[in-house]
Amino acid sequence: MARAAFLPAAAAAVAVLAWWHSRRRQKKPYTSIEAAEDPEVVGAILPDAYEGTRLATARHAFCVAHSSPLSDAVQQVADRTQKLRMPQMLSSPLTVQLLQSIIRASQATRVLEIGTYTGFTAIGMAEALPPGGTVVCLDDFSDEPDAQTVCEEAIASSAVSGRIQLRVQQALRGLKQLADEGAGPFDICFIDADKENQIAYVELLDDAALLKPGASVLVDNTLWYSRVLRPSDKHDKATAAIAEFNKHVLGGRWHVAMLPIRDGITILQRVAPAP
Repeated sequence: MARAAFLPAAAAAVAVLAWWHSRRRQKKPYTSIEAAEDPEVVGAILPDAYEGTRLATARHAFCVAHSSPLSDAVQQVADRTQKLRMPQMLSSPLTVQLLQSIIRASQATRVLEIGTYTGFTAIGMAEALPPGGTVVCLDDFSDEPDAQTVCEEAIASSAVSGRIQLRVQQALRGLKQLADEGAGPFDICFIDADKENQIAYVELLDDAALLKPGASVLVDNTLWYSRVLRPSDKHDKATAAIAEFNKHVLGGRWHVAMLPIRDGITILQRVAPAP
């Protein structure tokens, strides 16, 4: 009788143990793989054209929400830009925060911006400069003429208008003029302009001694909607130009860090003398 009672109990214990081990095997650590399908994380998210997936878009929004907020002046520029024809040209708030962090950490006083659009990053960078600091901006507003009015009004109404010098001219011509004027050198340069001239901008900055030793050059859109990851898309002129730029800067003269912030941002720092 005791043996008969023991057998079912033993079988039940074995079954419970097997179930417990099975649960242990099934219960994997929660990772981004699980988050990508988690309704609590991505349920209400629409994928952004730059981020590509619901999870990447959610992560970007989370990072923005957990970074220092933009000033009212910068946020107002962002809001006005949404009414223009090409609001997708606006940089990410995280790009502004990154630029501000680098400016403060390097104690920069002179910043050059190639491609200003509506003044979003220009005002953000000027806010991070000490009194007496300057942001020189180059843009001819050919991509969207209406952006010029937004930019000029935003700069004029900001508390840092005295730190921003807007030059309405084509960027290559403007860089050559700055060099002729001896306007450099600059501590930081931010490039967010036409993609076909990215290499030319960086080379001219270097050749014309417009950069201080150890200066940082930040280039936006170096992932370009992720098209540079796909070789068959490189027949597109802008994509091909960005892919070529990404290769070009790896030649040894620059320390390169490409960051997956929104559409990609690459940080260059001069580490070798020009040939």
